[in-house]
Amino acid sequence: MIREIPRSFMVGASITLIVLVALYFFTRIPSGGETLRVQSAGSKLGGEQVAYSGGDKCATCHQRVTPDIVYQYASSSMGKSGVKCEDCHVVDRNNPMGHDHEGFFITGEPTPKQCARCHVRETDEYLHSRHAGPAWMALTGFDDFSPEQKKQTEQISELTLGPNGIPTALRNSIFDMEGPNVTPAACQSCHEIGKPNKDGSIGNCNKCHLRHEFSLAQVRKPEVCGQCHLGPDHPQDEIYKESAHGVMYATEGEKWNWDQKPGRLTTSDMPAPTCATCHMSGFGGQGTTHEVGTRLTKYLFAAVSTDRPNGQQNRLAMQEVCANCHSQTFIKNVYQRADSVTSFVNGKVAEASAIISGLIKDNIITSKPFATQISFDAFDLWHYYGRTAKFAAYMQGPDFVQWHGVYPMLKQLNEVKEDAAELRRLHRSGRRP
Repeated sequence: MIREIPRSFMVGASITLIVLVALYFFTRIPSGGETLRVQSAGSKLGGEQVAYSGGDKCATCHQRVTPDIVYQYASSSMGKSGVKCEDCHVVDRNNPMGHDHEGFFITGEPTPKQCARCHVRETDEYLHSRHAGPAWMALTGFDDFSPEQKKQTEQISELTLGPNGIPTALRNSIFDMEGPNVTPAACQSCHEIGKPNKDGSIGNCNKCHLRHEFSLAQVRKPEVCGQCHLGPDHPQDEIYKESAHGVMYATEGEKWNWDQKPGRLTTSDMPAPTCATCHMSGFGGQGTTHEVGTRLTKYLFAAVSTDRPNGQQNRLAMQEVCANCHSQTFIKNVYQRADSVTSFVNGKVAEASAIISGLIKDNIITSKPFATQISFDAFDLWHYYGRTAKFAAYMQGPDFVQWHGVYPMLKQLNEVKEDAAELRRLHRSGRRP
């Protein structure tokens, strides 16, 4: 005998079936090769649709909660080549930067450890550059580095701790003086490009390669470098804008071929260089590099500039880039003038340093950094004006050599001399400076 199915059972089963169908359509994981149509929510992007060949569960959900991020990634070369969100964000269970998220163990901030899964050479070059560990050392020394991270950083050939190398003591003093109420919103923001990470890696590729588009055009434009290389202590962005190179970029740059493949750039693509062209791009006979010091001759950031370990070899590499547009005579003259300015600045900085050392030796002032006004004045002399003059001489920014560099440096040196004379007079009279 067939028994009648209860009505309550039928209603419950129907509701369960509807819920299961809804869950399937909203949470199913497409296969790796499936194409997901992504539409921008931003009005500026005009609601443009792009295909995301790496469509996955992450994109399906985030298209609802953060649609522009999904759109940016779908527009990127990585998205178009099938790299999925989890390829960068999913990490091992023992990764201290990971956490559970919708069935995955992910990090919200992929580090060079994840980038190195595909970009092995680029990551290795970066880790051997001053953009890596030395950038954070300038704030804290080795305090934040694990033994392994310290050992890795010490292998960087340009890491020098001598008096003409990294002025760590002076910078550490400012970092400590300003403290946590200031530094997270100030110096840390740029120097984090080399901050040690809890997963054992160092640095942050996103400082230059802005996520999630990872645009070649974006990273080749000077505004990316100008995020940090600007202002009175390293005004490369302002100097570039004054130079003929910067003027060509400002007036003709929109016509340049910004998306040319790495290593294939020529003057047909970019008739004038940007920061990336000179320092990193594959251009002419020079290959692409993420070791930003390999074309630099001297430590221009230091108080007194000396040659880098491979300075002359680096110089030839940079000059090979210049030779794509300029004659050897032109290049030789530019370098001779820049070397002359550097020697001049070095002499004036050494003169100021000798004055400060003399005051300390005679117990007129303390050796503690920034304990007296004259130590601030001597710092400004090289850290602002001396640096500016040297950078501008090599980048061909004459106004920054003259009126933002050498002239205020000479004025500052005169103030240091007058301050020192007054301190000695007070000391002789028995009055405490």
